[in-house]
Amino acid sequence: MDIASFFHGAGLVLIFLGIATIIIAGIGLFRLPDLYLRASAVGTSAGLGVASIVLGALLMDFTWLNLLKAVIAVVAQLLTSAVGSMAIARTGYLNNSRPAEITHTDDLIRTRRDMFDSDAEPHR
Repeated sequence: MDIASFFHGAGLVLIFLGIATIIIAGIGLFRLPDLYLRASAVGTSAGLGVASIVLGALLMDFTWLNLLKAVIAVVAQLLTSAVGSMAIARTGYLNNSRPAEITHTDDLIRTRRDMFDSDAEPHR
């Protein structure tokens, strides 16, 4: 087995792992109970799944130009997927999207200025 076929096989494995990550996150969009867990699933799949697919494609067709493109794509994807999923979760929180019943604590409740009257307890 030569080095080219090894990199081709490793690229295929990374691509299939990325596809599996995205499919599992897609199932999570239907199965997870609230907005916050769904946003986490989407952020994870976008970051890890797409990065894995890009790295797999790079291994299958390596050039220095493709390496530069892959580095830019992976860094941009990891940054934007994290920021995007946080923005979705924060927007849901500020619009009073209720967490699932299994969530026991709300550590951010004291940071919500709009939930406090002058001297009253927070209301929901």
